Amino acid sequence: MQVLEKNIKGFTILELLVVLAIVGVISAVAYPNFSSWNKEREVRSAVTKISSLIRNIHAQTEKGTFAYVQVKFTNTDKSLTVETKGMTMDTLATKMNDGDDPWNQKFPDNVTQRCSFEDSYWDTDTADADASIKSFVSKVNFSSVTTSFAGGGGNDLELGEGEAVPVDMMGGAGDSEGVGAVCFSRGGKFYEANGDLLSDSDLPFGFIYICRRINDGETCPVIYNQASLNEEQVPATGGEYINAIKWSRFGNFYRTKWSGTGWIE
Repeated sequence: MQVLEKNIKGFTILELLVVLAIVGVISAVAYPNFSSWNKEREVRSAVTKISSLIRNIHAQTEKGTFAYVQVKFTNTDKSLTVETKGMTMDTLATKMNDGDDPWNQKFPDNVTQRCSFEDSYWDTDTADADASIKSFVSKVNFSSVTTSFAGGGGNDLELGEGEAVPVDMMGGAGDSEGVGAVCFSRGGKFYEANGDLLSDSDLPFGFIYICRRINDGETCPVIYNQASLNEEQVPATGGEYINAIKWSRFGNFYRTKWSGTGWIE
């Protein structure tokens, strides 16, 4: 019995080369857009999480869980840590009724005392803190983003290229070295700041910059304007992937982004 031969053909070398060339061209065209999208996604994801942390802790003042809360940002050469803290109504009432308590000092001496960096100052940080209130606070570490806090107020900026710039990080343990905090209360009655979020006029800045961290020891290439507490500034370099999370003493949280020519929501 005669078996018919199958007519089997493969790709020729020329066809393979043409296919590879087409794939290479498509990849070359698509990669920059994908890379840019991925960088933007990293920052957007972090900004969304940080915004959620701030909104959630502020909401607890309106619900009565806490009378006074803090959002603390600690920026080191490797990561940005965001943590929330809370003070109960009983604790705040005790402080306000004690004439010798630093809470009752005159402005501005009481600002950093109220929005304190001391862990034991906050009910949620005490050793015997009730689990029912500790569940409302959070602490999250972000290695892919940074802010403008660098130490000594974060204003010693070295101009460079890219999304962030190298600076001499002075560590994150000091009261104003890479650390900033903002504090809120119900209805905006009390509104203070500490560290790098406290302006020279002893009033809070109304936002924090967030940008992509490429290498260790980098901060966002933009600083605060001491004369404008709620207005973002023009970045010192290209300014790609820089966002700002904004707030007021009453909450009113929203996000802005540097477009290359201005800040947009």
